Amino acid sequence: MNAAALRQQALARAAAGDQAGATALFARGLEAHPRDAAFANSAGSFHAGQGRPAEALALFDRALAIAPDLHEAAVNRAIMLQRLGRTREALADLRARERSLAAVPRYWTTRASAERALGDVAAAATSYDRAIAREPANPKALAGRAQMAIERGEADAVAAHQRALAQAPGDPHLLLGFAHALHAAGALDDALYVSGMLVQQYRTWPPGMELHAELRRAAGDQERFTDHYVGADTVELHLSWAAMLAGVDRQVEAAAVLAAAQQRFPTNPNLILAEAVAAGEAGDDARAAALFRDHAAPTPAWQVAEARQRLRTGDPAAAEALLAAALRAKPDDVVAWSLRDLSWRLLGDARHHWLHGQDRLVQVLRLELSTAELDAARAMLDRLHDRSPVPIGQSVRHGSQTRGALFLRAEPAISRVAEAIRAAIERYREGLPPADAAHPLLRHRDTPLAVVGSWSIRLDGAGHHAAHVHPQGVLSSAAYLAVPEQVTEADQPGWLELGRPPVTLLDLPPLRTIEPKVGELALFPSTLFHGTRPISAGRRMTVAFDAAPRS
Repeated sequence: MNAAALRQQALARAAAGDQAGATALFARGLEAHPRDAAFANSAGSFHAGQGRPAEALALFDRALAIAPDLHEAAVNRAIMLQRLGRTREALADLRARERSLAAVPRYWTTRASAERALGDVAAAATSYDRAIAREPANPKALAGRAQMAIERGEADAVAAHQRALAQAPGDPHLLLGFAHALHAAGALDDALYVSGMLVQQYRTWPPGMELHAELRRAAGDQERFTDHYVGADTVELHLSWAAMLAGVDRQVEAAAVLAAAQQRFPTNPNLILAEAVAAGEAGDDARAAALFRDHAAPTPAWQVAEARQRLRTGDPAAAEALLAAALRAKPDDVVAWSLRDLSWRLLGDARHHWLHGQDRLVQVLRLELSTAELDAARAMLDRLHDRSPVPIGQSVRHGSQTRGALFLRAEPAISRVAEAIRAAIERYREGLPPADAAHPLLRHRDTPLAVVGSWSIRLDGAGHHAAHVHPQGVLSSAAYLAVPEQVTEADQPGWLELGRPPVTLLDLPPLRTIEPKVGELALFPSTLFHGTRPISAGRRMTVAFDAAPRS
């Protein structure tokens, strides 16, 4: 049987749900037609669709060894490299093939995806533009370009989403982005209308439900902003509903939502764990203890959550045992390390000093920015904050937080701040204590760090940051662009507190307080709980980010 016929038979088997039969036919074809590049490429695509990227990559390599100019295989190979976490390699290969693949729109969308994954949104936007120039109605290129418009803060983000939606009407991801773009443009009512459409059309999709809750609250509906969740009929929606309530400190209501859901879905482990956590946060220690006792699971997530509850109820020794087990399984778990520090402090364990007490783990550095550059950044951020909501589920209380990754935006004033911060990160790393393979930060002491999240917070006349940690990185931060005059008062309003846990967890004093000063950057391990003392007058504006080892 020729290769084309075998391919059609294999694809027919796959379409009928006979994956084993399709796999056997592709294997037979590869043996019978070892020099057929197109068949190897088709077999690779099949394996990719079955979630076997390593096997797929080997087949795309085989196809290209036979036919180096097989464009489809070259693009497919880059996609598999990205799935395998080898994005830099994928991008390098795509750039090397630009001359031969430049006329192929799929080449540009694949390249844009790699550029975006590596944080180069300007290059990604250009690649999407090149795909659109070659195929103006390409849905993937239009959708990707619309997303870049939001991330870069471009003025035509609304129009970009309208162009994309013209090719993919009703696409939930595009509608979500459209609502974000409308809100960023100051059209809150229109954004609410679009998010309402999402809720009606995609009722089981948590991102749409969450955005609608956030926009309702931004529009002033402080009490009933989650009532569109009523009637939720999936575990995921109940978890989302509870998270929205807990995100604005309505812990008792969140626990009630999860308790009701647990009656409907009594064996779901994610729901059981969420209810145990919520019960503890709501002050129902008896209910939390019963859930942790009756449903104990030897997973890091469970162990960390139970350890938190043990700390809350005065059993640091039990918490330490649970956290030690969790960290054996997940040595880089930031939350586990942050809680372990608390258990060590309560137990008088000297390892607390090793974790957070060594010199230079906390540093305050001057940013290399002129007064004019600081003024420009502050003015730009003020404009963003004027259209930013009070976020749900973040640490800020009575303030605003910018959307998305701040350092991906295209404004020169923000790019200059990002540049100064990246230089400061390197100065911080050079000043750290010696590398220590057991330490969650110092094990990365000699590895370049990359920003993995960035945002700005503004407190205006009141507000504070609740104590929290950032689990995404190894290094956390606060750069000061505006500071209220009252920071010089005796009770230190607006000061950064390091090492004080949330009031709902433990009553421990901070390990250190830092006075905010315009143009300075505080850097500290992500494993340190941090928050701020409240202000009652003036404006406090920060830029913050997390950093992690560069991949």
